[in-house]
Amino acid sequence: MEIGVSLACFYPRHPEEMINTARSLGFSVSELFINTYSELQDDYIRAFEKKASAAGLGIHSVHPFTSAIENYMFFSRYDRRIEDAKALYGKYCEAAKLLGAGVINMHGDRGLALTDIDEYIECLKPLAELSDKYGVCIAHENVFFNSINHPDIVLKLRSQLGDTVKFTFDIKQAHKGGSDPYELCRAMGGNIVNFHINDYDDGHVCMLPGSGVVDYAKIFSVLTENGYTGPAIIEVYSSNYKDVQEIAESAQFLRGLAAR
Repeated sequence: MEIGVSLACFYPRHPEEMINTARSLGFSVSELFINTYSELQDDYIRAFEKKASAAGLGIHSVHPFTSAIENYMFFSRYDRRIEDAKALYGKYCEAAKLLGAGVINMHGDRGLALTDIDEYIECLKPLAELSDKYGVCIAHENVFFNSINHPDIVLKLRSQLGDTVKFTFDIKQAHKGGSDPYELCRAMGGNIVNFHINDYDDGHVCMLPGSGVVDYAKIFSVLTENGYTGPAIIEVYSSNYKDVQEIAESAQFLRGLAAR
């Protein structure tokens, strides 16, 4: 399994400034966190792609800066807002296509499916239409507050939507939301298209891989059972390390485990 890095690890540094840093740390695949509307414009995306391509950094996935308000944008009953949100996310899809990224992360709702799975699925239709139109997976990330951080909801979605529903699995978010990460990963099955790897312990919500209590051999085993062939993208906060070389050391630790 290839080990990558999210450029969000270097926030608040500008993503394009960290391309060469990511490469110098030994990474050849990354996730681009689009931090603001100006970074969603064609000129910026094309310039970013040119620089990343020249450096040899591939972009596996894109993370929208509007993820925090997706519950308000898509999981509501206001038709005009939904249409506007669909147009905005069409731009994320266009950006992903320009970058050669196959995945867009979606945070989604704040507990809607826990009360009405059918309404949740109805709210997903505009996003499914975008996926079909652009050929990009819009993947549900198991952020701690949303419905798919619960294995039973994941299994219900898979039973009703089959292979059309895709997931980004994030270890720290599962733990933060009170779910067993290994159980949640197993529930997502073969529908995982992106993997955020990190760590935690009793006193820390998020840590660099290898710093906490996560059983990576077990996680990798479940992912292998699921048939996952994508990268493991290190995603932590800039407050989780003092020097960027710690990220490279964490990646080396993971490569040793993944090679077993």
